[in-house]
Amino acid sequence: MQTYSVENLEGLSIVCSHVLLVKRYYNKGSPAHKTESDFLLYYLAGLIEGDGHFNTPKKLTTPSGTARVGAIEVVFTIKDRPSAEFLQSLFGGRLYDHPHKKITRWLIQDKKSVTKIIHSINGKLRTPKINSLYEMIDFLNAKGDNIIKLPIDSSPLSSNAWLAGFIDADGHFAIKGFTSNPKTYLAIQFYLSQRNTDKSGESLEKLMLNIAEFLQVKLNNRVFSEKFHQFVINTSNRESNKILIDYLNTYSLLSSKYLDFKDWETVNNIYINKLHKDPIQFEKIRNIKANMNNNRTYFSWAHLEWILSR
Repeated sequence: MQTYSVENLEGLSIVCSHVLLVKRYYNKGSPAHKTESDFLLYYLAGLIEGDGHFNTPKKLTTPSGTARVGAIEVVFTIKDRPSAEFLQSLFGGRLYDHPHKKITRWLIQDKKSVTKIIHSINGKLRTPKINSLYEMIDFLNAKGDNIIKLPIDSSPLSSNAWLAGFIDADGHFAIKGFTSNPKTYLAIQFYLSQRNTDKSGESLEKLMLNIAEFLQVKLNNRVFSEKFHQFVINTSNRESNKILIDYLNTYSLLSSKYLDFKDWETVNNIYINKLHKDPIQFEKIRNIKANMNNNRTYFSWAHLEWILSR
C-alpha cells in the first residue's frame, strides 16, 4: 500500500478508501466472520475504555419536549484518522477533525449506531467505565430497548483483543539510549499508564494489576505535581517484552501505533541477540528510534488490509 505524509492531512482520508469493502466482507456470514468480528468487538471495548466517553443525558427530553440523544465519543490523534475511518465504516457515526488540536473525534450519536456499539461491547468491558455503559443502557431501555447489563469481563487477557484496543489508546513503545555516548543506558521498553481512579472514584488498581501480572512485571504508582496519581506498567526485560510481542502479533493494533510496535519489535530482536554491537546495526537502531512515535512522518495502513484478509 502507498504511504502518505502526515503533513498532507487530506491525503490521509484517501488511504482508507478501501474500507468501503469492509461492510461486504462482514456480511459474508462465513465462519471467519465470527472470529474477525469478535476481534474487532473486543478491540473496540478496550479502545473506548482507554480513549472513549459515554455522554448520557440525565433526562429523556428537553424542557421543550425534544427527545435527547445519547452519544459515544472516541478521540484519535489526527495522524490516525484512517483507523478512525476504518471503525466508522463498521459502526457508524461521524468524524470531526480539529487540526489545531491535532485530533480527530469519532462521534456516534444516532440511536441505531449507539445501540449497535452498546450491544457490541456489552460484557467486554474491564474498567469502572462499565458504570457509564450501564447509564447509557438505562437511557436506551427507557426509550424502549431491552438491553441486559452484562457483568465486567474477567476472561484471560490473552484470550481476546481488548488489551490491543487499550494499548492503542494509552500505550507507548520506547527505545532508550543508542546515542553517540557509549555509556548511555540501553533499554527496549513499553509503557502503559492510567490514573489511579476513574472519574466515578473507583480504583483502577485491580485492572492494572491484572495487566502487570499478564506481562510479568511490577505495577508502579507514580505521583506528579504532588497530586496527580498514576499506575504505570513498564516492560523492559526479555520475558515481558516477548509476552507483549506474542500478544500483539496475535491481536493487532489498528492505529499507526502498530508501526511503532513493529519498529520496536525489530529493535528488540537486534538487541536481545546482541547484534547492536555491530556498528551497522547500532546505526539502524538509531535511525528507527529517530523516526518513531511523534517523529513519524510517513505511514502505511497495510495492516488494516491485513485485518480484512485474515
